[in-house]
Formats: sequence, structure tokens, C-alpha cells
Amino acid sequence: MRIVAFEPAHTAACVAVMASNAPEFFAEEEVADFERFLAELPGTYLVVLDDDEVVACGGFDVDAEGVAVLTWGMVRRDLHRGGLGSLLLRERLDRIAADPRAHRVRMDTSQHSRPFFERFGFVVTKHTPGGYAPGLDRYDMALEL
Repeated sequence: MRIVAFEPAHTAACVAVMASNAPEFFAEEEVADFERFLAELPGTYLVVLDDDEVVACGGFDVDAEGVAVLTWGMVRRDLHRGGLGSLLLRERLDRIAADPRAHRVRMDTSQHSRPFFERFGFVVTKHTPGGYAPGLDRYDMALEL
């Protein structure tokens, strides 16, 4: 496994990773948003490669107030619970912690991934039932560095 910077050639594979997680973890209508995000790419975005195959991806950006926002983190569905999500999250948090501007991390996720982030110290700051789609709640979460 290796973690590298996203390149446009990774786009289709990242979209396939997302599709493998819909509709349980992502609403179907979010695919277009994700594709736009990858085309515009604000901040840092990383991919996890296994023999040059994209198996996970996720990024972050640090705003002017020193708040890092985690962006579009995901692991291919058939590889959940194998440590890739932890590997990718730790890498992102390490990179954020190395940025002297950053003092806080925030993100949003569904009820399905909330417990994963809580294991890393994230706390829920807001809950919006159906915030992504019917039956797919939104949890805003934060972590102080």
C-alpha cells in the first residue's frame, strides 16, 4: 500500500470507489458533486494504491482561520474494516497536524461512518436527520488538535 497525491488519471477509479459505497454511505446524487470536486480540487487530495489500483481516497483543506476540513474520504466497499480507512485518516491528520496554521479539524459524515470517526476523537457538533438524503443522516463532527 502506498499513499500518493491525486492525479486526474485517478478520477474514474475514485468515482468507482464512491459508487461502491452508494447508496449506504453516499447518496446517488452526490456522485456529480464528487466529480466536480475532483475537477476543481481545492486543497490536498490523496489516493491509497494497492499495486497501482486505487482502493481508497480522501483529502483535506485548511482555511484562513486554521480549520482543516476533511474532504470526501472513502474506502472501496469490499475492503471496509481492513484498516485502509484508518491508514488514510491517520495520514490526513498527520499532514494537518504538520501545518502550523491548523488547530482544529471538522468534517461531516453519515450515521454509518460516525462511530469510525469517534474512535479517533471526533465529537458530534450537529446532527441533521435526512441531511444527505432520506434515511441518510448528516453528522457534523470536530476534532481539536
